Amino acid sequence: MPGMEAEQTSAAEEAAERPCACVIAHVQNDEERARAQAALDNALKTNDAHAVLIACLQLMQPCPARDKPVTR
Repeated sequence: MPGMEAEQTSAAEEAAERPCACVIAHVQNDEERARAQAALDNALKTNDAHAVLIACLQLMQPCPARDKPVTR
């Protein structure tokens, strides 16, 4: 779909303008998400509580570079 490519491009450009500056770096694209998910899976298999915490922080915490603020 032609419209989807334009939306993905603008989202990628916006993320490039606002890189993640959090203490725990959050995933910014699908490749990074796959690596963090693999790290989480490995940490769960090996019962590494610290690695589970770090992977969860990377995957789940809101990031100002990735997530748009929502006004209520």
